[in-house]
Formats: sequence, C-alpha cells, structure tokens
Amino acid sequence: MCSESGFEKLMTILKTNFSPAFNITRLSHVVLTSKDLDKTRFFYEKGLGLEVTFQDSNFLFMRALEETSHHSLVFEKQNHAKKSKCLQIGYRVADEGELIKAYDYFFSKNCNVSYIERPFQGKTIRVEDNIGTPIEICATMDQKKSNMQNFHHHSGGKLAFLDHIQITCPDISSVYKWYNNLGFRLTEYTANDNSDELWGVWLKRKNNTQDVVFSNGVGPCLHHFAFHTPEVSNVIHAADVMASLDLAVNMDRPPGRHGIGNAFFIYFRDPDDHRVEIFTSHYNVIDSNQLPKRWNLSDTRRSQLWGFPAPKKWFYETTEFENVQPVKPKLNAPPITLEDFLSKW
Repeated sequence: MCSESGFEKLMTILKTNFSPAFNITRLSHVVLTSKDLDKTRFFYEKGLGLEVTFQDSNFLFMRALEETSHHSLVFEKQNHAKKSKCLQIGYRVADEGELIKAYDYFFSKNCNVSYIERPFQGKTIRVEDNIGTPIEICATMDQKKSNMQNFHHHSGGKLAFLDHIQITCPDISSVYKWYNNLGFRLTEYTANDNSDELWGVWLKRKNNTQDVVFSNGVGPCLHHFAFHTPEVSNVIHAADVMASLDLAVNMDRPPGRHGIGNAFFIYFRDPDDHRVEIFTSHYNVIDSNQLPKRWNLSDTRRSQLWGFPAPKKWFYETTEFENVQPVKPKLNAPPITLEDFLSKW
C-alpha cells in the first residue's frame, strides 16, 4: 500500500495541483475476473454493444466504439473463487517519459512499485494507492481504427468510451489528498450535513466531471465502472436490447438522472455481478477557477435528480479487489436509501 499520512480529518477543499510530478491523462481500463467468458462476452457484446478485440480460453478483451486503443475492459478467467474480483484499475500517462517519472515518484514515496508485462500494452507499472487499490499505469497500447463511423456495427447501448469508475473508500479525506497530489481535480463532492466531513469526491484528469469517484463505505471495493454513450435514446435502447435478450433481470437500477454530474443513467449487473453504468450528458470542467459543487448527504437529488434515492443494494453491494481486505469506513454517515424513503410514505 502506498501510504503518506494515514487516516486524517480534512476540513477544507484542497487547492488543485496543476503541476503534478507526472501527467496522468485519463482512466484507461478495468481488469476483472469472470467465471464464464462466453457468458460475459454475450452480455457485453450482444447486450451492450462492445467490440471484442481478443479472446482465448483465459482472457477476453473489449473496447467501445470511439476507442482506438486495443481495450478498455478486460476479463480474466477464474474458476476457483466464490466471487469474482477486480484485479486492476488502469490509467494512462502522456508518454513513456511520463511513465518513468511516475515510477520514480512512487519509488521516492516508498511505494511498492514495479514494472509488469501486460498483453497489448506498452511498458506498464503497477502500484497501490494509499487505501490499497491496485493500479496499473501505461503510456501506450496496440492501436487500430475505431468503429465510430462504422455505423452498421453500432448496437446495444452504442457505448462510446470508458469514462469513469467509482470506488467505495474507508477514508475519503486521505484518498482525496493522495489523488490531489497526482493532479486529480475535484469537480463535485458530497459532505455530511452541517459539517465539512467528506462523504464522496468526484475527481478528474480529462475535461469532464470525473475519472474516479470515491464514496464512503467498506473498501476499497469497486462500486461500478461506466461507459459514456452520446444520446439519452441510447440508454433507453440498451434497456430494450437487454430485455429482448432476456437480460432485463440484470438491471440493477432503472434509468434516471444524477444530480451530481448531470448524467442520465442506467445500471446493470453482469453475469459475475460486476456493476456497469451506461450514461450520457455530463459536462466539461476546464477553467482553473471553476469551483467544485457541494451536495449535502441528505439531499437525495444528488443521486437521483428526480428525487427518488437509490436502493440500499446500490450503496452497499460492490466488487472486491483481489487480495485486498476491505475495512469499515471511518465516517459513520449512512446515506438515505429508497427503502428509507418509502418507509415514510
């Protein structure tokens, strides 16, 4: 684990570090395990519309329509585990010079950093953040032309690109500080009512609202990963396609609009119970003096702008990381769930 100062209380919003030691450009890919690669392929290829770029008996690599890199979603076959896991969260840096800077930075911080070999990727390093999330960083991948204008290949949810991940976290303040040091910028956040206790932070490197979200909870665990699609109608079409393939039972949360980020969304659970979001309509955050937006924890509009909060399972069911023991959150601030909301009717 790459720790700097351990658990601490943060009472102010940090000044963004616009000159980090190395340049992370964006979220790159997610690596998960699967008990049945063929079922996983059917769900994502036929249901959601991802392109399969490679499959053998042990691996499944996929990408979305606008992506020119070889993969943004990877599954490794795993039979022995009772529950499927998340193996890696991948980020990209601008070039191999920045990758060397990243290695040197983590080494100087006494992090357990190493170079690893990954299929279809250039030089890659592996490290853990300060809460134990396994991270790999690369500068290059195998490339080929995207399917953006091959409209006859657009199907399912017509997913354009991998946009962000959300991780449940036992100490939001410390993880926010760690990623802020790497140049991640806060765009929106949730705080406990009438206090400055951070419940969730939306952090970004590219120009929209997030690359990674950390929310208060048992962790670190992967809450979901999200693909962007260009139109609201694509989100609805994805639900129709999943229903026509008898996959409607995999819907985890019906369509709605988040207050945070403004995203119009739908959530599914794949055959291994990993949660995937399809969404559209978030916004750009570019200007250096644009301030982050605060939401109170009790304001249910943050999760669902139309007023209905998420069900309990959406807050508490997650995918664990391989060989990482989740711990209870430091902040005891349970969110309002749909069950809580309906009990008052």
